[in-house]
Amino acid sequence: MKYYIITGTSSGIGESLVKELLAKEEQNHIISIARRENTALSEIAKTYNKNFSSYKLDLRETKSIEGTIQAIFNNDVDDNIESIYLINNAGVLSPIGPIERNPDNEIIDNIAINLISPMVLTSHFIKHTNYLEIDKRILNISSGSAKYLLPSQSAYSTSKAGLDSFTKSIVLEQKEKEYPVRIVSVYPGVISTKLQEEIRAANKEDFPLVHLFQEAYENGQLQTSEDTAKNLLELLLGDTFGQQTVVEELTSTRTS
Repeated sequence: MKYYIITGTSSGIGESLVKELLAKEEQNHIISIARRENTALSEIAKTYNKNFSSYKLDLRETKSIEGTIQAIFNNDVDDNIESIYLINNAGVLSPIGPIERNPDNEIIDNIAINLISPMVLTSHFIKHTNYLEIDKRILNISSGSAKYLLPSQSAYSTSKAGLDSFTKSIVLEQKEKEYPVRIVSVYPGVISTKLQEEIRAANKEDFPLVHLFQEAYENGQLQTSEDTAKNLLELLLGDTFGQQTVVEELTSTRTS
């Protein structure tokens, strides 16, 4: 049995990742962690007769992560485990605007969701799988904003740059392990999600470059979350996973 733990499955990429995995013919167990329950995914899982577990957790509450991961490994992960994967997908864009206009609570929430929660999730994932001589992989969904900086996105860019550095650090740690976890950070591209809707709705005074995102949308330059999910899973499950620590361009090797 293959196990997939995925955060941020209420909508967007996370929801598409689960749908893509549910449609696979292989036997897998998908474990969702999200602030809001996605009942549609539960119904799809029943239709496909697939193993699906859902945990409701607001990742701003970082102290609750340990208990959730403990429950997952107690209740959902069996001895027949063949491989296990963690996809740290949940993320927020806000606050948008010059730092002096950013509310304190939004700055704190951004760092908690985008950086601290993946760190804590990774920590407990490794604790629970250290002894397992199986395929273990972690995929961190980062952003080109980690490298290509724009004004009015300081919290988002900082959290994603931190996620990349964290990923690089874990690679160094796992090199010394007997049964290492492979970990990669990826820039998924510009995707049609709620985050994109949020940035297109930003006030020009807060975000002077908002027109670039509006034009990308109007010109049909956004990727779909469905295609992005397929490409992410292709990366995660590929033979070369882990050879490149930060994947800056997500492309598909599938042929049509």
